[in-house]
Amino acid sequence: MKTTITLLTGLFLLASCTAVKIAVPEQFSSQATPMKVEGLNGWKFNEQLSFGTYVTSSVKRGWDISNGSRFSRFSLKAEDIILSGFNIHSDREKYNERNRFQYSIQDASLVTEVLAQERFSENQIVYKSNMDWLNNLKRTDKYEYAFSATIIPLNFNKGEVWSLTMLNEFDAKKTKQNIGERPQTKDLGYVTNGKEKIEIKPLFLTKRITASGKEGKVLGGPIHTGYELRWDDGVVGLVDIMDNKVWIVNELDRKEKMILSAVASAILLKRKQDVYTERTDSI
Repeated sequence: MKTTITLLTGLFLLASCTAVKIAVPEQFSSQATPMKVEGLNGWKFNEQLSFGTYVTSSVKRGWDISNGSRFSRFSLKAEDIILSGFNIHSDREKYNERNRFQYSIQDASLVTEVLAQERFSENQIVYKSNMDWLNNLKRTDKYEYAFSATIIPLNFNKGEVWSLTMLNEFDAKKTKQNIGERPQTKDLGYVTNGKEKIEIKPLFLTKRITASGKEGKVLGGPIHTGYELRWDDGVVGLVDIMDNKVWIVNELDRKEKMILSAVASAILLKRKQDVYTERTDSI
């Protein structure tokens, strides 16, 4: 029987004006082990991760494939007609990107293979004007990011394959977004072997504590800070993408921890963690 811990979401606080740190509830931290992840910030060539007793092989990445197209946009919307009066026009741009990678992860005698791929597509409006500050500014209308991985135990639980799926979507037509705020996206994530399911839930920073000790909202909207892994409706692990740490509950057996470590490592190796923050040219 797996030992799980029930947690409330919203685990993160901004400890100062400049640093984001996890505030892990005492109930969880007393029953889980934090492991600092090494190897994420180096060269992508011969990339290799390690945390706790877990070590990956060199990560083999395929070629990143991307393509895009741009064409003139015609619109009779009132806002576009008004902009054209100021000699501000726009194009529509489409962009697609995909890549894949694979590696193995080991803990003593247990070995697991991971094969993963990412797909990203985006539709943008590109503004054209004789004003330098406005020319070529972009606004994202819609994007979809999909990450999937196959996790294969090599020398334990033979025949058991876990499938990981993560999806992040944004559609400006369906999403209310205030000016200057990060878009609130639709996120979905889970990993399953057909019999059991581990949910992958994104965690966001919604509050901050200033140097003077006052609490307030995060400017620009919630910041993506990591993921919680939920099994049997209890949290069994955390993936901290701000400080590069993995937490796994102590009382799980070695095989269950091995699967969770494979899931955590795959998440950490994704090219895109927070799609919005990587679209710095958008408005």
